[in-house]
Amino acid sequence: MHEITRITLETDMDLVLVHKRTMKLGELAGLSLASQTTFATAVSEVSRHVIEYGFDAVLVLAIRADIKDPEKYLIAKVLDRNLNLTEKIHENLVYARRLVDRFTLERAEKGVEIILEYKISGIQKIISSKIEQWITSFKLELPVSPYDEIKRKNRQLQELAEKLEDSETQYKEVTNALPLVIFTLNGDGEIIYANSWLKSFTGHDIQELNESKWGLVIREEVFTAAWEYWWRHQAVNKPIRKEIELKNNATQEYIWHLLSLSPMISENGETIYWIGSLVDIHAQKVMEQTLRDNKELQETKQLLEEKVRELNRSNQELEQFAYAASHDLQEPLRKIVYYGDYLNARYAEHIDERGKLYFNNMMGASQRMTQLIHDLLNFSRIYRENLHLIKTDMNILAAEAMNDLDVAIKAKSAHIEVAPLPILSVYPMQMRQLFHNLLSNAIKFSDERRAPLVKVYAERRDNEIQLIFEDNGVGFEEKYLDKMFSLFQRLHSREKYAGTGIGLAMCKKIADLHNGSITACSKPGSGAKFILTLPLVA
Repeated sequence: MHEITRITLETDMDLVLVHKRTMKLGELAGLSLASQTTFATAVSEVSRHVIEYGFDAVLVLAIRADIKDPEKYLIAKVLDRNLNLTEKIHENLVYARRLVDRFTLERAEKGVEIILEYKISGIQKIISSKIEQWITSFKLELPVSPYDEIKRKNRQLQELAEKLEDSETQYKEVTNALPLVIFTLNGDGEIIYANSWLKSFTGHDIQELNESKWGLVIREEVFTAAWEYWWRHQAVNKPIRKEIELKNNATQEYIWHLLSLSPMISENGETIYWIGSLVDIHAQKVMEQTLRDNKELQETKQLLEEKVRELNRSNQELEQFAYAASHDLQEPLRKIVYYGDYLNARYAEHIDERGKLYFNNMMGASQRMTQLIHDLLNFSRIYRENLHLIKTDMNILAAEAMNDLDVAIKAKSAHIEVAPLPILSVYPMQMRQLFHNLLSNAIKFSDERRAPLVKVYAERRDNEIQLIFEDNGVGFEEKYLDKMFSLFQRLHSREKYAGTGIGLAMCKKIADLHNGSITACSKPGSGAKFILTLPLVA
């Protein structure tokens, strides 16, 4: 059987496509107009039945044309996931059975198969080249309606998603095949991805290494200096090349590696993440030590240096490969977002309810990804800027944050009371972000039974000042307090309250940057109080 084309069966609008393409296939096969109509009617009746009573159905139009078999048939196969279709034969199916030469309905592995066969009379030869021409003609066929074009665009989006998944799988297979460790880091030095060589060498998975901040494999005496080195270079987005020792799980010995890290820059010039590699250079280091201890081995040292240069060149090529591969993985995703925007702008009014659901899910996922990237960039930017403490009026920062949230405040009829706040030495941009995040959360997590009321005031305690943000919202259980200020942690579902789980983590980071602290107290249904404590700086 040679498949010619297929149609997903979702709404009555698909029946137009079924009839048109079945008639076209009959015409290509040389059927008379009456035979074309008979075959198309039978296929339409079956399609109508599965649209009404089935789900996840698809129609495959094909031809059975074996050179050795003089009898040739047009085939219409309907695959449906509703197993109940076999329990009662509807009149649509009875009528369709009368119109074709063969009719079968049976349970398959994942649902029900309905197969209609219509004999092609005559002695015309149907060879492979002709069948390929038929397939091409269907692919090049112009859309019969906006609905048909939307279905084709949706099919293209599905193909792009499959290519993205294949590309990611291929990237992982390639990196796992290379005899070195390849990984990616976020702005905090946490591992996002690593090939299989990292666990093979260290004996630890990504989560364990992140939780220990690589402390499980780095010597304790150089741990602090290693992280200071990372933060200095990360703050200015400079590539890193450094020799480090890592503990081997099999031998429990520390083995020298050449660490290479390069920032992955987005189109707008922001660093998204870092691409890194670790190359085993232990033999080189041992040899260098030997050469220092024995002058008679100078000739060997020159040869080794040449090998090192070759290794460095090879390492640079591997860095370029890792960078290019990671960049290419983003391209299919950009196309999905592009086609999604295109469909929304041109065909939103033509999409049925199920299509709108799928489309909204797709657009929502892309928007969440965009917001997540935006929040992560803001989160990493806190440590990357050259900061200077400036005496700043906290009342001005509060007013600016409220102005930014004007739409949300009006939408929920929120009332924000700001008591006179002091002038403090702070980093203005970061502190304004903290005000924005805390006020935004107070409005977002409001109680539906009452309008949001937020109070902002200050209290002085010895050499500290406390800025307090008090609301009458839904509150939370204090047992989750530590979890709330961690990255990507959420206490509520995304469906109920939108967000990325980064806002409070960003507030904690800003508090830490000011040598202060942030905490909260609350009870479910009784509002919440967030307390920012800052040292008084002259």
